[in-house]
Amino acid sequence: MTDKRTAILEATLTLISERGFHDTPMSLIAKTSGVSAGIIYHYFANKEELINELYKEIKLDLLRVTLADYAEDLSLKERFDGIWHNYVSYSLNNSTKVLFLDQFENSPLVKHVEEDFTEVVAPFFQLFGQGLEEGVFISLPPLVLYELSFAPATALIKRHFAGILKMDAELIQAIADACWNAIIV
Repeated sequence: MTDKRTAILEATLTLISERGFHDTPMSLIAKTSGVSAGIIYHYFANKEELINELYKEIKLDLLRVTLADYAEDLSLKERFDGIWHNYVSYSLNNSTKVLFLDQFENSPLVKHVEEDFTEVVAPFFQLFGQGLEEGVFISLPPLVLYELSFAPATALIKRHFAGILKMDAELIQAIADACWNAIIV
């Protein structure tokens, strides 16, 4: 049974990345996944729920990989570097998923699921909170520090996917250092 659910989610990801949310009808998802429309509705009440579930699975996978080496006994810089490099590595190796996340997060759909990640993203905000308490980071809200750290990476990864920029190891490290320098005192 989970194979069918997985097939549905994979077909949805592929089709949305090629056609967008609105030009991906349930009938095409059924055809591409090799299941009937009835089977899709067995797993998902509607297209919005299907897209939200796909988003949740991809987002949780990204966060799990990004935080894989996170340990509070490491220095702030080591924790920052670890999560930053894990994020970039995952993104560069999962272009379809990352572009789907970007498309979803810039759509009205995101308000329905964002609250599901509060506990999972806690280490990010613990890192930024500690850095603020210790006077290492500039005095901005943790969410702003997060965006200053990861939004540039996301934007440059999209440029890499478009062939405008080649992100090699040397450039990736330079960008990581620049993002760190953007948030420290």
